[in-house]
Amino acid sequence: MKKSIICAILAMSMILVGTGYAYWTDSLNVTTKATTGDLDVTFADLGLYAQYGNEYAESNGAAGSNWSIIDGIGAEGFIPANYFERGVSDYNSIAKPGSIDEYYDGAKGYNDVKFDAELIDAAGIPTTVGPYIQGQVMGSDNILITVENMYPGYAQAFRTDILNVGSIAAKLSSLNFQVKGIEGVEVNKTTRNMLGAAILIEGEYQSELGGSEGDKVFALAEMLNLDPSDIFTVGNVDFVRFSALHKVDAEALEPFNAVLTIPSENRMDLYIAVAMDPDAEGVYTTGSTEVMSKKDDSLSQKTGAQLSVNLLWDQFNAGVEVDSTNRLELQNNQ
Repeated sequence: MKKSIICAILAMSMILVGTGYAYWTDSLNVTTKATTGDLDVTFADLGLYAQYGNEYAESNGAAGSNWSIIDGIGAEGFIPANYFERGVSDYNSIAKPGSIDEYYDGAKGYNDVKFDAELIDAAGIPTTVGPYIQGQVMGSDNILITVENMYPGYAQAFRTDILNVGSIAAKLSSLNFQVKGIEGVEVNKTTRNMLGAAILIEGEYQSELGGSEGDKVFALAEMLNLDPSDIFTVGNVDFVRFSALHKVDAEALEPFNAVLTIPSENRMDLYIAVAMDPDAEGVYTTGSTEVMSKKDDSLSQKTGAQLSVNLLWDQFNAGVEVDSTNRLELQNNQ
């Protein structure tokens, strides 16, 4: 028993002696982890106008007088706004099943118009925004709208939502417009003068931003401050001629007070329509038989044009200069 105790004392003594000849050390560590987010705004829920009741509510005009297409066919001469309505049954469909073919059947003998709207290279949205479910609802940065075989007085409207599916709030900074020819189709001055567009962007679920439902973000004919000759009217809607849009200075459209926050239901509704000037007075065509002129109708027939509308987005704090400091200023390079 004594041996054991003595050995233990000797062993402990060696340990203490060993530590007595070393320097004590310690350390502190700061680890900083950072990742970058993404700015990602997308189109979703593309459709023919209108898909929801608020898009043709009585408050927007006399009950039953809201239109989706103006074609001059029948006693009324227009297709009611709810003709293509599919509501929330399928966010990935542009219209109620069968309704487009029904329109084509009803227009037989009067016109041969064909139309479509599609999300180019669509993919499932990466995050849920309001009723639009991650991975289930398709989104895209590009929309292609085509309307073939239009004629003077024809107008058609489309709609889509704009969602923020990124990780940082985004603000709409500007729009710009480009008018081009279409491959294999002649484009001329008369065509650009007779074709026109109407564009409206409204806020949706804006209360968290201090706004109200349906706040006007952008209204094409109103905000461009154009000459009256650059506008024609169909179905009580002002359309801006392609020829005028081609000359628009993007700087004249700034600034916008339009932000899409995250994560929230906050989004925007975009409505866009294309039309052809009725031109009954014969400014570009021979006009009606009552006001026959010497204009050349061939200049407005079998032609076409392509209008590209680019919505330009910045992160919400772009251009914000902060006049402030903190104690870290003492570490600045003097």
